[in-house]
Amino acid sequence: MVTGHDFGMLVIGAALATVAHQADASVRGTVRSPGWQDRASLGTLADVGNRWGQPGVVVVAAALWGGGAVFGHRPTAAVGLHSIEAIAASGAVTAVLKGVIGRARPRVSPNDAWDVELGRGWSGGGGDYSSMPSGHSSAAFAFAAAVTSDVARRAPSRAAVVGLATFGMAGATAFARTYRDAHWLSDVTMGAAIGTVSGFAVTRWHATRPHNAVDAHLLPVLRTTADGRSMLGLSIGWPRPATDGWWP
Repeated sequence: MVTGHDFGMLVIGAALATVAHQADASVRGTVRSPGWQDRASLGTLADVGNRWGQPGVVVVAAALWGGGAVFGHRPTAAVGLHSIEAIAASGAVTAVLKGVIGRARPRVSPNDAWDVELGRGWSGGGGDYSSMPSGHSSAAFAFAAAVTSDVARRAPSRAAVVGLATFGMAGATAFARTYRDAHWLSDVTMGAAIGTVSGFAVTRWHATRPHNAVDAHLLPVLRTTADGRSMLGLSIGWPRPATDGWWP
């Protein structure tokens, strides 16, 4: 599933996070200043971004998967399923790194942007020492990458709009995590890289394996019997997708 290109993208993400670290303190000072914190519009944006990162993307992905199954629309169900897989994959990587890196959140150590102790993230403490990378950001960007990639493959004419919407919401999530003092800028940068790579990797794996067992067993569709009744079943094959017109 993961290729050399993916590892390269993760390396680039880590490099960007390193660069972002240089601005961690200054960005926190800006977004936590009264001028920013007193703006109702920014507070609303942060609330929306937080909810989108968790549990929003999981709820929407599950709705796409379930809705596609109920209405017998396999491509929609596939987008939901692949998004869930991408979120889970990014979540696993993020959880391991959080535990290993053991970085203090800005609200815990506001005067030290690199308060790190290896392994400290596993110690609990209410998540105070699991700042890097951002889980909300990795989930939001995983969803955005998975959905955009699937739409680009099936309905290219709609990919730009879908990408703008989903990555825009992911950006709102990243902003929210810094605005609420839950993460440093470098945390959300690394989370975005992990999520994006996860989303593209999962959808590419499915695209290159059209008859894989995951889709065969987890993409149920409604079938209509000869007497007009609808029956929920499993679709074992993978029909060749149309280039457009599939998105509801």
